[in-house]
Amino acid sequence: MVEHAFNADSTGPVVFNLVLPLGRAIVAVDPKVRTARVTLRTEDTTGPGADAVRRATCRQNGRQMSVQVPEIPGAVMMSGSGGGSRVTQTAGTVAFGQAVTGLTFVNGQLVSAGTSVPTIRPIEAFVTLPALSSLAVVTTAADTTVYGDPARLMVRSVSGDVTAQTVRVLDAHTTSGDVAAENVTGELAAHSVSGDVRVFSYRGDTANVTTTSGDIHLTATRGATGFITARSVSGDVKVTGARHLTPRVHSVYALAH
Repeated sequence: MVEHAFNADSTGPVVFNLVLPLGRAIVAVDPKVRTARVTLRTEDTTGPGADAVRRATCRQNGRQMSVQVPEIPGAVMMSGSGGGSRVTQTAGTVAFGQAVTGLTFVNGQLVSAGTSVPTIRPIEAFVTLPALSSLAVVTTAADTTVYGDPARLMVRSVSGDVTAQTVRVLDAHTTSGDVAAENVTGELAAHSVSGDVRVFSYRGDTANVTTTSGDIHLTATRGATGFITARSVSGDVKVTGARHLTPRVHSVYALAH
């Protein structure tokens, strides 16, 4: 295992930026924590994944803190085990049984890879932030899970999923990743091509959710104000609890209650 840790130079809330091409980010916003801390980790001890963790950089400027893991061009990431394993490449994710150039499998296990295709285990980022911190994550194929109550959460992802508990401002853009939030208390902007967007309790002042083929499920509370726009080309759109807002809902399969 290889680890690389960074601590903020000062105490108190930060505006934290993470660039993580492949793997997963687990973020906790904890009011008991005074200093932001990031630990990068991989089970690899050698190879491009381990090198990427070692070469990760941290920049700080006042309340701004940025951690960047270098890109691994064309990398293939192995996650899970046995029949539940997945192969993730910068071009997307495939299950066993589908062809992936340069890889050989025997009984569902990777046994060789072409020299031009680097194979890595997931790179994990464990982030702990003080209360009132904001978070921005940029990734190709890393899932982002956020616990606690960040002031703002922004995610730009190709195939990684976004999961959050309570967020004041949520701004998420994905291509095939899903977006799910338990509570959004302020502005909501979520856009996906084929991923689903689900918000279980929305009480903010502006919501704009769009997908191409993904489903949209949004439940508003009586505390929600402003407007709600939910649009999908071919996905199912269901907005509930928003009659007092006259939501703008559009899809072939649209429902508003």
